[in-house]
Amino acid sequence: MSNITTTPKGIATALSAFVIWGFFPLYFKLLKEYDATEIIGHRIIWTFVVILVVLILTRQWAWLSVIRQQPKWLFFTTISGGIISLNWLVYVWAVNHDRILEASLGYYIGPLVGVLLSLIVLKERLRPLQRLAVGFATIGVLIQLVMLGKLPWVSFGVALTFSVYGLMHRYNPIKALNTMFIETGMLVPIFLAWFAMHDVASSQPSFWVSSDIFLLMLAGPITLIPLLMYNKATKMVAFSLLSFMNYLTPSIIFFMAIFLYHEPFSMSKLITFAFIWTGLAFFSYDLLKNRKN
Repeated sequence: MSNITTTPKGIATALSAFVIWGFFPLYFKLLKEYDATEIIGHRIIWTFVVILVVLILTRQWAWLSVIRQQPKWLFFTTISGGIISLNWLVYVWAVNHDRILEASLGYYIGPLVGVLLSLIVLKERLRPLQRLAVGFATIGVLIQLVMLGKLPWVSFGVALTFSVYGLMHRYNPIKALNTMFIETGMLVPIFLAWFAMHDVASSQPSFWVSSDIFLLMLAGPITLIPLLMYNKATKMVAFSLLSFMNYLTPSIIFFMAIFLYHEPFSMSKLITFAFIWTGLAFFSYDLLKNRKN
C-alpha cells in the first residue's frame, strides 16, 4: 500500500471523530434512567436504520457479492457485531454507574492490549520500546489489582472487546459501513426479542411510547457519524499520527469524569494512570520514531 500523505482536512476530520467520541458520556448521562441493555438495544436498532437509509440512497450493495462468494465473512462479521455490542454495553453501564474513569482507563490501555494481541495472535514482534510500554501498562494494572483487591473488569472489558473487534476487522474485506450494517442487522432481531420479553414499562418507559424516543433514536446517527469520519481520516492521515491522536478520546473522558462528574480519584487510580501514561509515552514515541510516512 502506498504511503498516506497527511492533510489538514484529514487531521480536522480525525479530531472531530475523537472529540465526538470523547463527549459521548454527555449523551449517555441523559439516558441514565434506562437500563444499559435497553440503551444498547436502541443504539443497535437505530444505527441499523440509519445505515439502511444510507445504503439505499447510495446503492452500496456490492458487498453482497463478497458474502455470496465467501459466506465465512457473514459468520465472522456477526461475531464481531456481538463483540462491539458488548463493548458498548460495558461502556454505557460504566457511564451510568459513575465509573467513567474505569472506562477511560480501558480506552487508554486498549492500544497496548492490541499490541499484545498482535504478538500472541499474529505472531508479530515487538520493538524494545513497545515491550517497555506494555511492561509499564502491566505494572499499572497489577498495582490496581493489588490495591483494590479485585480486577478492574470495566477497564479490561472495554480494552479487550475493542481490541479484539479491531483485530477481527483487520482482514475483513467488507467496507466499514457495510460491515456495521451486517453487525447491527444480525443483532436487531435479538434486541427486538429482548424488548418483547422484558416488561421495561414496569420500571422505565417502554420501547415505542418512551417520552425520550427521539433522544434514543439519536443513538443511530451519533454512532455512525464519528465512525464514518474516522474511516475517512484513515485515508488522509498517517497511521502513526492517527494512533497518537486516538488518545484524545480517553483524555476527554478522563477530565470529564474528574472535573464535570467529580468521580473519586484515589491514590491507587493515580498510580495506575501514571504507569499507563508512561507506557503510552513510550508507545507513542516508538510510533513517531518508526513512522513510515
